[in-house]
Amino acid sequence: MKNTAVVLLVAAALVCSTVSVFAGGQQEDGDQLKIVYSQIDLVNPFFIARLEGAKAKCEEMGIKLIVDDAQCDVAKQVSSIENYIAQGVDGIIMICVDTAAMTDVVAQAVDAGIPVMSVITLVEGSSAQCILDEYEFGFQAGLNAGEWVSEELGGVADCALLGYPDMPQNKYRIDGFRDGLLELAPKANIVSDNQSANNTADGMKCTEILLQANKDLEVIVCHSDAVALGAYEAVLAAGRDSERFFIGGIDATPPGLDAMKERSIFRASVDMMPYAEAANDIEMMVDLINGIEVEDHSISFERVTWKNLDEYLASH
Repeated sequence: MKNTAVVLLVAAALVCSTVSVFAGGQQEDGDQLKIVYSQIDLVNPFFIARLEGAKAKCEEMGIKLIVDDAQCDVAKQVSSIENYIAQGVDGIIMICVDTAAMTDVVAQAVDAGIPVMSVITLVEGSSAQCILDEYEFGFQAGLNAGEWVSEELGGVADCALLGYPDMPQNKYRIDGFRDGLLELAPKANIVSDNQSANNTADGMKCTEILLQANKDLEVIVCHSDAVALGAYEAVLAAGRDSERFFIGGIDATPPGLDAMKERSIFRASVDMMPYAEAANDIEMMVDLINGIEVEDHSISFERVTWKNLDEYLASH
């Protein structure tokens, strides 16, 4: 869909243009702080929004931002961080592909006097943490679906949970999907919870399989808005986009919100304020670099549904 193409173009531009961020025409010099911002990928709109928030804060503070795109590759992320340690950067902020795989490299950085902040998921030995409760995050998405089933479908529907179990920490999100859904719609029938999708193409492919195997499927809860957009396209292509159908995402990204604004079958998401949270990451890292103790931070989130969409858009 056209939203996907736009996201890919934006991601490409970010990869090419964010090696350095200077404020007010400032030129790079030996005194300028250098902070690495390493993310799982730069395709998902959620990570693009986080990067934009980090860029804006670095520009405001006159910091050199070094962008690292792990491309969902554990070995690539480890190797990149090792290279940044060797370069003597001032700080490293990371959202990890695999937290267990990053423990040793985090220890290397800290031993070299480079503070490391782990974001969303905890990496043992990090100097500070900005952590997402994956279960509670998924639970909120499950509540979105459960509310729809309870109020619009009479409490009964065939439902699928489209997660990303390939990333170990995300199994808690899937558990949250299930429990949130059943909290409000205990008679909902979960027909699938073992498909794995991490992007729009995956979401479309997995949903095609789900639709073929489940002729009465009416609810899909997705790992992210990117996955949900793929599910949305697949349901449209199959002609299954009835007034009863529900697709729910996570991240409240611009493409996802655009689909919701159309009052389409993409009916809900969960926002964890990626732009603002990334700016906060930078501020916390600057304190760490300056030897100021910081408290670990828990990421907050907000449900966005067909009920509160207009109010949400007016306030964001």
